[in-house]
Order: sequence, then C-alpha cells, then structure tokens
Amino acid sequence: MAKYILLYKSDEASDWSQLPEPEVKKIMQAWGEWVGSIGAARKDSGPFKFGGKSATKDGPKDADNLFTGYAIIEAQNFDEALSIAQKAPNVQGGTGTIEVYEAFGI
Repeated sequence: MAKYILLYKSDEASDWSQLPEPEVKKIMQAWGEWVGSIGAARKDSGPFKFGGKSATKDGPKDADNLFTGYAIIEAQNFDEALSIAQKAPNVQGGTGTIEVYEAFGI
C-alpha cells in the first residue's frame, strides 16, 4: 500500500483559539469522528496551530494560515485516498478542501 499525505485547507484563515469553546468542541468532534473512521489506514494526523511562517529566499514571512492540519494514510491507490479525503468535515461542510499527495520513497 502507498502512503498519502492529506493537507487540510480552509477557505479562510481562522484562529481557533479565538472561537467560543462550544464551537471548537463541535468542530473537533466532527474531525475526531472522521479521523476515527479512517481506522488503521491512518498513520499520523493532527491540526496545525495558527500563526505559521513561510521560509523564503528573502527570509521568513507570515504564512497565509489556510492549511489547518494533515493526515498521513495508507491506501490501495490514489482514488481510495481521495475518497477518504472527500468525507472530511471541511469538504462536506463546504468550508475548505483537502489536498491529496502520494508520497514516494527516494
């Protein structure tokens, strides 16, 4: 089985630490259910903290903060990995996308 990297991407930058606690709990419950549904195919996953930086030729700069987390999964093929991503809360709720990339050994 191949490994795939799923990058969670929001439609707009949002600092979850500024949201009311009940809203954060609701969001995290939905994500927890989706991640749990992946089962043993999930090798690693987690959210990103707000306030990322980009390394550039001219030095660090603020990131756009649209990437909100990641998962590393194993799947039979790209279509299976894409099908898993399609069921994520941000995709289903229309608040973001998930970019899917196949990893390969060098």
